[in-house]
Amino acid sequence: MDLLPTSHTEFSNPDYWDNFFKKRGKIPFEWYGEYPQLQFVLHKYISPSNIVLVVGCGNSALSETMYDNGLQKLVNIDISDTVIRQMSERNKQKRPNMVFEKVDVTQMGYPDGHFHVALDKGTLDALLVSEEMEFVSKVHLMFAQIVRCLKFGGRYILVSLLQDHVQRVLLEYFTNLGWPIRIHKIQSQEDSVKHSALSMPVFAVVITKLKSSPNIHQIVEVCRFEDQIDRLEDIKYLSAIIKDMQYYHIVRQQLSKHLPGDQQVSLELHSRESLTPRYNLTVVDAPTQMSNKFAIFIVPQGRETEWLFSTDKGRLHLQESAGFQRLVVVTLNRGHEYENIDAIKAELSNKVMELAPLDCPPKAQIPFLSIGEDLGKRYPVAQGHSDISGDYLVEDVEINGKQVFRRLVFMANKNVVQSEARMLSANIKKKRRHKAQDDGQPGNMKVDKGYLSSDYLIAMVGGLGFLQSLDQPLIGVLIGLGGGAFPSFVHQVYPEISLDCVELDPTVADVAQTWFELTLDARLRVHIADGSQFLRELSTQGEKRDVIFVDVDSKDHSVGLSCPPLAFVEVDFLQTISSLLSDTGVFVLNLASRDESIKTDILNRIQSIFTSCACLHLEEDINTIVYATNRTLDDPFLDLENLNSAFHKMDSKVKSTWRTSNVEIADMMSALKFLE
Repeated sequence: MDLLPTSHTEFSNPDYWDNFFKKRGKIPFEWYGEYPQLQFVLHKYISPSNIVLVVGCGNSALSETMYDNGLQKLVNIDISDTVIRQMSERNKQKRPNMVFEKVDVTQMGYPDGHFHVALDKGTLDALLVSEEMEFVSKVHLMFAQIVRCLKFGGRYILVSLLQDHVQRVLLEYFTNLGWPIRIHKIQSQEDSVKHSALSMPVFAVVITKLKSSPNIHQIVEVCRFEDQIDRLEDIKYLSAIIKDMQYYHIVRQQLSKHLPGDQQVSLELHSRESLTPRYNLTVVDAPTQMSNKFAIFIVPQGRETEWLFSTDKGRLHLQESAGFQRLVVVTLNRGHEYENIDAIKAELSNKVMELAPLDCPPKAQIPFLSIGEDLGKRYPVAQGHSDISGDYLVEDVEINGKQVFRRLVFMANKNVVQSEARMLSANIKKKRRHKAQDDGQPGNMKVDKGYLSSDYLIAMVGGLGFLQSLDQPLIGVLIGLGGGAFPSFVHQVYPEISLDCVELDPTVADVAQTWFELTLDARLRVHIADGSQFLRELSTQGEKRDVIFVDVDSKDHSVGLSCPPLAFVEVDFLQTISSLLSDTGVFVLNLASRDESIKTDILNRIQSIFTSCACLHLEEDINTIVYATNRTLDDPFLDLENLNSAFHKMDSKVKSTWRTSNVEIADMMSALKFLE
């Protein structure tokens, strides 16, 4: 039997409701939950002495259950004559004091100030099917009648899904009146959350009638839980909080089923004390059923950007290694304090159980996993603002209780480390471990310039192996400075290389020198300029360069290209680079894209411009390092055996400069392949 309207606008049509209830017969219809879910709100705001107007009662059993639980002064109205006759007949013997009347809520004849409470369960949602003027006008008439019929101090209790258009109309109307607004998230029973076809949570909005006073600030409150009331500074924050609760409800419904292999669900958990999320959770499901059902993995602070924790493939690998059907990967956000792993367990235990798979026993002991017992520590070093890149943060991150890394993070993309340097004790000979300042932050530290944080940076250094000799004067250009780890490394290992670094953002250049110890001299220079324009001007002047490195983030990720910007791989610009290279020169490009078709197209362009092209794909990242030259493949210096020999010589030079360097070029370049 079809009981759903053919168009959502039919909800506001009286003929639809007459037809609906004739088909439905005597079976109660509950739009948004039953008495057990609503009783906390109902008995909190309605007393037995209150006269209650139940708007759009339908054939819901809610009024009957309220009556049986002591709230008996109920006046039930509905626009449908059919349902009023049905409900009157059904209740006249057992509930003789309950009133049912056919009334249009937009044209009520009750006296002013007659009711203590107006209870609306779903009627507003049924009437306000869109923000078209005919529906908004009708709802405004309803609001005006409810306002008129309520006593001062009376309450309008609205049970609603609070969809965006409903929120806007409702909040605007009663904010203009200055009435206090409090919103409760209705706590659904576990089974209803996991099995209900309803895809959105239910809210109870409690609006209190007060005399208008322009000098009184409107009270706006949210109750996420029955015993927790949060007061907001302004009504403008309310919609975002409702949106968060709606999203979490939908996520829980989604997680009641097994996630497809290519889908991972992420959400944030907030504390009452901060507007920034305290935890980020990502739910990962195994492709097949496993005997171990559910576990939580806590990522130590400072390691959340590693491939294993920050990418879909990495987290899937982590889940497989852990051996659980569902793994929730938890990262700890900067700006919060975390005492220890036990304190985190206590905070998360109840909440994460809501994310458990259906076949996980409700009383199961959920294991919390991590890497060792150390949660890592963060120490803010500096913060500021760039007109080009926005707010930034320089922080020291301590991992495994001893190793410290300095990082540059732009807050617009705070889950990506822009630059990283390993820190060492400034007095290494006398004391291997760093000493701490009074606030616990590592002190007397210096940047380890023999350390490169990313595989792709090591692979870019490997590009120097394509040159005929590193023992003669060479001139290079680096587009994209970052924290300066790469040019600092090249500058110290290869004294014959002069390098011009081009950086668009002057703030980044300042940060590199101030906090990452980038030291400039005649062989290492920084130019604040547009990289593409800088290279074009060199080409126009007839200049030649032995090596050109391009490592620039794309600000527009909508094209599917993370690095470099599209302008750096256009054919005319690639031709400019080709013209700039010396006869034995090499072009080294950091190419990062999750779209294989884009990557293939760019590689084809490079091959069409340069005589020879090789690439190195990094398995644990999306980066591909491209090496292009105008030499032919029959050049003996491009022979793979000769290149391998050059890479080993480079390793020897690195180790003679820094015994503890993590840079091993020959090993990194072992997967190098020339493109045909």
